[in-house]
Amino acid sequence: MYEMCAGPEKPGGVLVWHVMVKQSTTTLCGQRLVEAVDATGAQHAGHCPACMTSFAKLMTAPPEAGPSAVPTR
Repeated sequence: MYEMCAGPEKPGGVLVWHVMVKQSTTTLCGQRLVEAVDATGAQHAGHCPACMTSFAKLMTAPPEAGPSAVPTR
């Protein structure tokens, strides 16, 4: 699962929303978010373009073939 977390676009940059795997501190764009951000400041923040591109690729990729994907006779 994924969640949206507010943080700087780059260290010292403007506040944006990043996509992060739950229970992780690393975003899809590779940033590490470790400090809490004031939610009121994030209310009107944009989205991280790199995170959104990565997330779109993940959501449109075909499902991985695994043991449950093998048809049985």
